[in-house]
This record gives sequence, structure tokens and C-alpha cells, in this order.
Amino acid sequence: MMKHIARFNLVCFLSMGLLLTLTQAKAEVTKEDKVKAAIVYNMIKHVQWPKKNKTLTLCIIGEGAINRELQKINRKFSEGRRLSVTHKTHSAPLDKLCELVYLHSVNNKTTEAVLQKLKNSDVLTISDREQFAQQGGIIGLYRTGKRIRFAINRSAAEGAKLSIGDQLLKLAKIIN
Repeated sequence: MMKHIARFNLVCFLSMGLLLTLTQAKAEVTKEDKVKAAIVYNMIKHVQWPKKNKTLTLCIIGEGAINRELQKINRKFSEGRRLSVTHKTHSAPLDKLCELVYLHSVNNKTTEAVLQKLKNSDVLTISDREQFAQQGGIIGLYRTGKRIRFAINRSAAEGAKLSIGDQLLKLAKIIN
């Protein structure tokens, strides 16, 4: 009996170790995550909000390694405004808590719910979900070959009363 318990404990221990290793491997930050976070940080400099708050709050919805990269811009400054990065659920009052919302690794239903909730509010929505800008999000990051590009939905930005700088618009694929 003791032999079976010891074997069971060993199997559980090894399984936990394997699970932990797989979880850590899955959650490793990639070069792509770093590039996306840098793009988000640099884009903020080219967006003007109707209200000029001293702090810009970036709310992250979803889980993934990119969240750690986005956390690195917490407390940095952009155009004289301090950035605050936080994690929220899609059911939070995002229009009252956030100036930016980054959606990552969320399903289509959650994406649609967030976009509907934030429609015509002055919140910049960004995601690396495929076809995000075409769905009504303001900025969608996407991959072409080895490069990360972005699409901007002009009508969604106008509905949010956000002014996006010409330099950013020139680099983007424009969705109307």
C-alpha cells in the first residue's frame, strides 16, 4: 500500500512539474510581443483624446505573455501624461476606467461585447486579434510575413472623438 502511495505521489509530482514547465513555456514573452508593446507605446504619442487627463489608463483584457510587456510601460510618460497599465475584465465599466483598452487572447463574443460597450466612447481600442479593425475596433495589429503592421478604422476613431495623427495614418492600412 505504501509503495502505491509513494508511486502515486511521484506521478503527481512529475505531472505538476511537467504542467508547470508547459505553462511557463506557453507564457514566455516572444519578440513579437515586445514589438507589439513597443508599437502600442509609440502609437499613444500620435493620438489625442477629447479630455486631457494627467494619466492615461491602459486596461488589458485577456491573458498572455504580452501582458508582461505592456506592464513595462506602466508609469512611463507619453506627451507629458503618465501611463497607468492595469488588467480588467470585459464586464468592468471600461468607458469610465480606461482611455485605452488592449484585447488579447479573448474570444469573438467578448470582443464584440467590449466593442459594443465602448462604441462612441472616447476609448482607444487596440487588439492583435485578426480582423479587429474590420470588426469595429480602432487599431488592429496584424502580422505580414515577419512584420507587425496595423490597421486603423477611421470611422471608429471618429466615433470615439479621437484624433489620430497624420504620421500614424500614413503608416497604417486604413479601414473606413
